Amino acid sequence: MLSGVFGLHQVVDSGSLSFVIIDGSTVQEPGATETTYRLHIAIDLISLTLRQVEVSTDKIGESLDHYVLESGDVVLIDRGYNQPKSLVPFIDRGGDIVLRYNAHSMNLYELDEHGKMIKIDWETKLQRLGKQAGAIPVYLCHDTKRIACTVHAVPLPAEKSGASLA
Repeated sequence: MLSGVFGLHQVVDSGSLSFVIIDGSTVQEPGATETTYRLHIAIDLISLTLRQVEVSTDKIGESLDHYVLESGDVVLIDRGYNQPKSLVPFIDRGGDIVLRYNAHSMNLYELDEHGKMIKIDWETKLQRLGKQAGAIPVYLCHDTKRIACTVHAVPLPAEKSGASLA
C-alpha cells in the first residue's frame, strides 16, 4: 500500500490574496503535568508578522473559528484543522485553504458512476496511483454544502512508506 501526505485546497481564483499560517499549541504552567492553556496563532506569511494571538483554556481545540479571516485569505493549516464545520463556512466567505489532510479525521467524497456522492476509499485510490504523485478531485461536504477541491497525493519517501496515513 502507498501511504501519502495530502494537501487539500480549493481553486484560488480571487484577485487579492493574503497568505496566513495558522496553528495551535499547548502551554503548561511551570510544574504542571498536563496542558494548562492553548495558544492559537495566525501569522501573515508575506510580512512574517503576527496577525492574531489568542489564549484559551485547555478544553478549546484547533478550529478556524478562533480567527478573524476575510475573503481573499489563503490559510495554511495542519491536520488538526480537518473540520468541515469550520472549513466550509470560511470557503463560503471567499477564503481558500491549503491543509495537510488526515484521512482518519475528515471524510472526503467523490461521485460514483451513477452520480451519487460516496466516501473515498483512500487505500484503493492510492493503490491506483502506484508510486506516482497525483491530483485527485474530491468534495468537501458539510450540511447541504459540497465544495469541489483537490487532494495532492505525494508518495512518502521509502523509509516512511510503511507508516500510517495519520
